[in-house]
Amino acid sequence: MSERETPLSPNPSSGGASLEPSPTIDPANLPPMPATPIPHEDAGVNEANEKLANASLLEDLPLTPIPPPDFNLLPGDDSLKKQETSVKQPVAAFSFNFDKADDSEDDAIVVEDVSDDDEDEDDVDDEEEEGVPQDIMSMFPPKVVRRVNKLKELHSQREEIMNEYLVERAALEKKFAVLCKPLFEQRLDVIEGKLDEEIEKNAETDAEQEEEEEEDEVKGIPQFWVCAMGHMEAVAELITQSDVDCLEHLRNVTCDDDDDGCGFTISFHFGPNPYFTNTVLTKKYQIPNLLLEDEPILKNVEGCTIDWKAGMSLTYREVTKKQRSKSGRKAGQIRTITKRERTDSFFHFFTPPKMPSMETMDEEEADAIEDAFDHDYDVAQAFRSHIIPKAVLWFTGEVRCC
Repeated sequence: MSERETPLSPNPSSGGASLEPSPTIDPANLPPMPATPIPHEDAGVNEANEKLANASLLEDLPLTPIPPPDFNLLPGDDSLKKQETSVKQPVAAFSFNFDKADDSEDDAIVVEDVSDDDEDEDDVDDEEEEGVPQDIMSMFPPKVVRRVNKLKELHSQREEIMNEYLVERAALEKKFAVLCKPLFEQRLDVIEGKLDEEIEKNAETDAEQEEEEEEDEVKGIPQFWVCAMGHMEAVAELITQSDVDCLEHLRNVTCDDDDDGCGFTISFHFGPNPYFTNTVLTKKYQIPNLLLEDEPILKNVEGCTIDWKAGMSLTYREVTKKQRSKSGRKAGQIRTITKRERTDSFFHFFTPPKMPSMETMDEEEADAIEDAFDHDYDVAQAFRSHIIPKAVLWFTGEVRCC
């Protein structure tokens, strides 16, 4: 007999828990097969018996290896574990079972095994529905849908409360802005020297200090705002030396929040200067979630036009070039042309970035525009939240950040 797998059988003496190999059968010890088969009612059986009669030895019979037993069917012994095989297991697909008649099983989530054919069909469906958003609510049973709708009701109630909060906070911000306004007005008077005499009357100075002060008369606090701005990194990196000369004429910087708390306006007040005729330069921001801790949503930005005096623009300069015609009737003639070239300046802040057409804008342009708006808003917040309310500390350099 040829070698083959030895089947395992339960050992009855051990209560069916352990397994012993079945004894090997030697074909030489078997009795000869009967020469004449026993007739049977079924013709197919008679034919099989006839084949057995013609077989001289058991080893001539077509033997089929006995498959190993299914260990999952063996009772009792937990030590028997199913051996790991290299056979690839079918992929488990998660699906919701909503076809249960019993209400207790409405919310059941089951795992079903799908074949490769099912996976192919799913891939086709995914390709057909690519880009089409699926309604997740249609995937839930009715009971879960009702519970989700209840959550939506609670969310709506919270939104109503938050709207009331924003209204009251906007009113609160306005209230304290009014209380702080007189202090900012006095700050302006000190910077411009309007309170110099009053401050000196209340000051205690010795004779030596008085002599030094008489020799060097200084009104107010010169270059107050340009020094404060220079200590704020986000703003200082925009200022050039030409800007410094112009910003020496900056009298005051104020910020006024909108009544609804959805935006603010920064105003730069200038005294007479040789650069432009404007007395106030403004920058307005519309941000619906300004009073929330969320990332700001920039709805709109408005700058202003600077009325530069002739030849005094700090944002552009006129460059004169001479060109020689190379062809045509005027070949060889020299002509003079004037071009406007952009120059670095803080005053570009009053010209906000422009949004190009979405149809023609590529990914690189979109990233550049996003960075430009982010930096623009950082500068605005530097004024609104830091420089304006704490101007003296930025002037002295006692606080540094951003």
